[in-house]
Amino acid sequence: MTNDANRTKKDRMRFTKNTVSSTLCYIAILFNVLYFVNIYSSDVGDYFYNINIGMSVIYNLLFLLFTFLCSEGVKNYSKGYSIFTIIIGALQIVRIFEIPMKAHNAIISLNKVDVQVMDDAQFTTVVIFLVISAACCLTAGVIGLVKTTILENYKKETGLN
Repeated sequence: MTNDANRTKKDRMRFTKNTVSSTLCYIAILFNVLYFVNIYSSDVGDYFYNINIGMSVIYNLLFLLFTFLCSEGVKNYSKGYSIFTIIIGALQIVRIFEIPMKAHNAIISLNKVDVQVMDDAQFTTVVIFLVISAACCLTAGVIGLVKTTILENYKKETGLN
């Protein structure tokens, strides 16, 4: 790319939104919704009726709220929202080791028959949903950071601050 074309591309960033990062945040929200619908629709005895599920519901609501907020922030080239989006993505990875991993390893007795709380297929499905959600958040944050840095440097270079 020539220097003039590169400069034009950077200048154009001042007037356009970072829709790639924003769209990735929406996709992360979608896969988080698929995750919690899958988890909360499980009915294996009373295993899921405890404080952990209550905290999970609250976390899911906060995830939806903050990820939507971050989608608007990264759309407008905000470093802070980009960093927060990366943190949210990392927390999605951590969530794999809470409910899905514990439920997959748990066996309860229903009508005197031992039953695995979460079978392999459901475990794989919910882990995939969380990994995709995390990957979208992490990618959105990194793209947001890169684009924001490019735009900030361009503004300093041209004196547009």
